[in-house]
Amino acid sequence: MPRIIYTFFLITLIPAYFLRLTWRGMGNSKYLNRWGERLGRANIRPTKGKSIVWVHAVSVGEVNASIPLLRALMGEYPGSEFLVTTSTPTGSDILLSKLGNKVKHQYVPIDIPFCINRFINTWKPKVLILLETEIWPNIIHCCKQKGISTALVNARLSEKSKLKYLRFRSLIQPAISSLDLILAQYQSDLERFVEIVADKEIKLCGNLKFDQDIPEELESISDSIRNSWSTEGKRRPTLIAASTHEGEEAIVLEAFKVILDSLSDALLIIVPRHLERFSKVNALINNQGFNLSVRSRKEDVSKDVQVLLGDTMGELNFLYSLSDVAFVGGSLIDHGGQNLLEPAAQGLPLCSGPSMRNFMEISDQLQKAKGLRIISNKDELAYYFLDLINDEHSLQRTGQASKTVFMKNRGAIEIIIRNLRDSFINII
Repeated sequence: MPRIIYTFFLITLIPAYFLRLTWRGMGNSKYLNRWGERLGRANIRPTKGKSIVWVHAVSVGEVNASIPLLRALMGEYPGSEFLVTTSTPTGSDILLSKLGNKVKHQYVPIDIPFCINRFINTWKPKVLILLETEIWPNIIHCCKQKGISTALVNARLSEKSKLKYLRFRSLIQPAISSLDLILAQYQSDLERFVEIVADKEIKLCGNLKFDQDIPEELESISDSIRNSWSTEGKRRPTLIAASTHEGEEAIVLEAFKVILDSLSDALLIIVPRHLERFSKVNALINNQGFNLSVRSRKEDVSKDVQVLLGDTMGELNFLYSLSDVAFVGGSLIDHGGQNLLEPAAQGLPLCSGPSMRNFMEISDQLQKAKGLRIISNKDELAYYFLDLINDEHSLQRTGQASKTVFMKNRGAIEIIIRNLRDSFINII
């Protein structure tokens, strides 16, 4: 009964759902495309004779985490075809830019049985692999009905999400119980799942995002670019503010004004989290009176440029490589933080705001290692950057601390592949 009520509620929201896509399409026209896929209609077809492995990665963070796993799965199951669903065009763009025609992409259908069954009847997947927090009651139920094996890997569950799930326990508990395999990131995630489904076997895999690889050539490319930005033969001290949300850019720009009072040649790179906000952030930077270079226009970062706006997709790792210190957004507002691992992988000293509930374990490890500083306002951000830039030894030590945490936590892919092999050996 709870799932029937949930389904009816979703059906009543369909007009609002497509209105929201239309609204988001005002900032990103790709939200206006391929609406049929949201209703379960396929625009492409599976390859005849191939077993289909369906992987769902909702958006940018999950897609980036899924890339090394997908590559490993392709090596493990070379005779299978991989269908990846996302919810956002940005996730789709990143997926296809990195894997191209090695995978097939569709938007995930709305969690309504008619839409899901329409999708499943076209693709006939053998296995569904969900990443991180993607617990959709009807998707899991329909897969169970049709004999499709299901796994939730790299699973995480924040305290806030746990409390929400407990409020709807009669709906969520059967969905989690129906999953054939659950691999949680950390012990704290596992314990939260157990509070919802006490009798479910759940294993640990670590965090898949630690297994991302940095291209070997990135360092030499970034060295060349940073040298070209030099003023009077000296590299410019560079702060990157990455994955920023509404309200955070203003704080970062105020902090940068403080930095410029001490380091007139400093450079700020701002990379908003959502591409539909690029134009708004562009206007904010201009209104604050900064000399701006826009990455998508391939504008030069001359000595007069103070701020570089990273308004392209799939280049965040590259922009991290051009920086000395990283502020990671979604943390000065009540959002729960964003991925700290990409800058840690490159050995950058890190700072973030106090809202890190979605990445608490990683944040705790980085803080204990002194690779991450929690800041609360513009002054703390500015002085953290200045203190590091003015002390080369401290800059290097802090960056190495973050890199060490990253390296010590690798290995999730191997654990996930082994468990998938053991669980689904005769299926894929």
